[in-house]
Amino acid sequence: MNTVTLPIQELRELGRQVLLKHGATKREAEIVTEDYLEAHLRGRSSHGITFFRNAVESFEDKGTYQVGPFDGAYMHIIGNRDIGHIVAREAIDLAIPFLTDRKMITIGLTDITRFNCSGTIARYGAEQGAITLVFAYGGTSVMTPPGGTAVAVNNTPIGIAFPHTDPLFVLDMATSERAWGHVTLAKYNEEPIPDTWGVDQQGLPTTNPAEVKYLSPFGGYKGFGLALAFEMLSGALVNVPIGSKGPGKGRGALIQLIDPTAFGHTVESFREQITGFLSEINNIPTLDPDKSITYPGQASEQRYRESLASGVITVHQTVIEYLNNQLRDE
Repeated sequence: MNTVTLPIQELRELGRQVLLKHGATKREAEIVTEDYLEAHLRGRSSHGITFFRNAVESFEDKGTYQVGPFDGAYMHIIGNRDIGHIVAREAIDLAIPFLTDRKMITIGLTDITRFNCSGTIARYGAEQGAITLVFAYGGTSVMTPPGGTAVAVNNTPIGIAFPHTDPLFVLDMATSERAWGHVTLAKYNEEPIPDTWGVDQQGLPTTNPAEVKYLSPFGGYKGFGLALAFEMLSGALVNVPIGSKGPGKGRGALIQLIDPTAFGHTVESFREQITGFLSEINNIPTLDPDKSITYPGQASEQRYRESLASGVITVHQTVIEYLNNQLRDE
C-alpha cells in the first residue's frame, strides 16, 4: 500500500481540525489527536493514526459525563457516552489530590467511548505519582476460547504504570495474541500473519488476515482466563453489559490508583528499590551481545524520542485521504 511521509506537526494539526469539525472542543481535539499520534510514534501501529476514524466516530452522539459517588477509596463516573480519553484523565485528576490520605482509590467508569490505549491512561496516572492500573473493556466480543468456534469475550487490554522510573515502566497489552489493528494492517499490506493471531469461521488457525473471524488469546487458556476476569472487572463491576449483551460503543473501565508509600516506603526508598530491580533486568546477559533486555515502556520511549527528533511521520496514503475528505464541505 502507498505511504506518505509528512511533518508530524502537519498531521497533528490535520487531526485536530477534523475533530473540531466533528464537534470537539479545542482541548478534546488536542488530547485525542495526540493519543493516536503518540501511539503511532511509539511503534504501536495497531492503535496509531491509521485508526483515527475511531476517534472521529466517538464524537457521534457524544454525551457529558457525571461524577457519581466519591466516597472513601472509590469513585464512580457515569460516562453518558462521553469521550474516554478525556473522562479517564479528568477522573484521575479528581482523585490524585486525595491519594496521599486514602492511599488507594478505585475508579469505575461506566458508559464511555474508547480511550485507545490503556497504557496511555496508566502513564498519565504514573506521571502524577500514582502506581496506576487500567482495565478497559471494549464493549464487544472479539475473541474465541482455545478450540472454540464462536466469539465469546473481549480482548480487554490492561495498562500498568509505575512512577519514579525513567523511562516510565508502562505495560500496555491486550489479552489476545495481537490486537485487531495488527490483523487489519496485515490485511491492508497483503501480508501473511502467524497462525497464532486468529482463527477463521470454522475456528481453525489461519495465516491469511482476510480470513480471521475471531482473535486468539495469548498463552492459550491462560490468556482466555485473564480476558474473562478483566471483562468482569472492567465491564460487569462498573455496571456495563458484557458477553453477548455487550453494548458495542458504550464501554467500561476500572482504574486503580495506589500511593507508592502505602506500605511503609518513602518515595525515595520506593524509587531506589524499583529502579535497582529494573537495572538488574537491563543487565541480564543476552545471547546477542548487541542487544539488551528492556522492561515495558523502555523501548517504546526510545522509539518515541527518535520519532520526535526526526520531525516526520510515515502513514498510509489512505489516512491522509480520509482526513482531507473529512474537512471538505459536505
